[in-house]
Amino acid sequence: MNGQLRDHPLVELIHEITGARLSGALRLAHERSKGAVYFDGGEIVAALLNLRAHRLAELLRRESSVGAERLDQLAGEGVSDDQLGAALVAAGALSSAELDRLRGQQSSEGLRELLKWSEGEWAFNPRVRLSGNWRARLDTPQLLLEGVRELPTEFVSGRMADDEELFSPVAGADGGEAAGGLQLLPLEAFILTRASAPMSLSELIAVSGLPEAETRRALYALALGGLLRRERWPPAFSPEMLAGARRASSSPKSESKEETLKPPPTPTHAPPSAPPPVEEAAQEEAVRRSPREEMEELLERARAETHYAVLGVTRAAPTQEVKRVYYALARRFHPDHFRRDSDEKLQQQLGIAFARVAQAYEVLKDSSLRAAYDLKLAASAASRQTEASGDAKTEDAGAQKTAAADPTSPAVSQESALLYRAEERFQQGVAALQQNNTELATRLLGEAALLVPKQARYRALYGRALSREKNSRRQAESELLAAIGLDDQNPAYRVMLAELYIEIGLRRRAKGELERALSHDPAHATALRLLSELSAAK
Repeated sequence: MNGQLRDHPLVELIHEITGARLSGALRLAHERSKGAVYFDGGEIVAALLNLRAHRLAELLRRESSVGAERLDQLAGEGVSDDQLGAALVAAGALSSAELDRLRGQQSSEGLRELLKWSEGEWAFNPRVRLSGNWRARLDTPQLLLEGVRELPTEFVSGRMADDEELFSPVAGADGGEAAGGLQLLPLEAFILTRASAPMSLSELIAVSGLPEAETRRALYALALGGLLRRERWPPAFSPEMLAGARRASSSPKSESKEETLKPPPTPTHAPPSAPPPVEEAAQEEAVRRSPREEMEELLERARAETHYAVLGVTRAAPTQEVKRVYYALARRFHPDHFRRDSDEKLQQQLGIAFARVAQAYEVLKDSSLRAAYDLKLAASAASRQTEASGDAKTEDAGAQKTAAADPTSPAVSQESALLYRAEERFQQGVAALQQNNTELATRLLGEAALLVPKQARYRALYGRALSREKNSRRQAESELLAAIGLDDQNPAYRVMLAELYIEIGLRRRAKGELERALSHDPAHATALRLLSELSAAK
């Protein structure tokens, strides 16, 4: 029994194997990586990978559960996870209960990684068992739910292509945020409340009033989590295969996980692709101009009224042009270039200014955000034209004053709707961040920051979401600096920035931010802890 993950993804294979209460090993391969999920009567007992980051020794190093010197002595070349665990228990470095907990965490982290694979091969062998005393206690429905959130949008839409397929509510499942014991995103909980009777996929998309792709993903997740009953799951196993698998399960043979999961060969990495080249003219200009002139130009750009003016591109500029210009500006104006030529106050102003450049780029490079921004500009221009067209300026001024005082006036209602939408996106983004759905959190928090760019907490949480991905940490720094610029009395924003600096190895900057945070709140627990850890690491 084998196939391709693009035809039968792991989330569906697990759903089918657990539903049929099968035992055995589900092996997976993707490029140089290999993994295996082991089942016993439909329950997942282990999920393991051959990647070094998911081995027991690396987990122990991250948790600092065992001294580094002792760990290096026991975790030698060729030592299996079973052997290492037994040696640590025998040496008194770990208790049996602690080892069981670590094995469960190892399987949980391994399964999360495997669920992200939408390409690769799979093979199920019902005769295989995992050697050793492995029994992970995983929250499988919750992990499947989280796995769906990580899959590419196009992939999920392809698994939910039948608009006439029926979805029915499951008894006991409601729209609460912990329906059936599962932690749902606000969007998933909302859609679950709409599925109060058997409805087709197209009907659910219509009544949800939400973007189609997001609705399909939420329904897919809810069905895999057991909160909705899907009419037609595409099966990986025929009835004959299932019957054969049940018979084979009665005569298992043992398997060692190390025999199944051989370490991959060391990959030969190609050098990372460079950013789009900077125009020669821009490079020459940067050489000729003094640092003071460069800093003044950055501050001037940040004061521009529109994102287009900030970057210096036309409204018709294609995405590639926007990217090319942004990379050129990033080379010239990143605040790091001016640290020797600016004091702390100016450095902070430059950070906020560069955040404005980064925000302009993030909006204009994304077609959907750019379209919404263009509509906003058009509405603003139309509003100004209407105000300027009246002859009776005094009457207009009086009307505006009345509108400002009347919360039911169209102008105030529009503003309230904008603020409500921003807050809604912010709360959804916070929930996604708590669920470790970084991609969704970044998008939602970014939209909130775009709608109300002067709200410090929106910018700060957007920065925190961005900091979770290595390739967006520079923009994360800019957003956190922007939040500090908007509210420099809030120690939490400086702690977030310090955590980012620690992550990228800028310990001196991190210490400075923590000290500034403690000047506002001397009892801030996280700041005190991080500062103590930095001092101890010297």
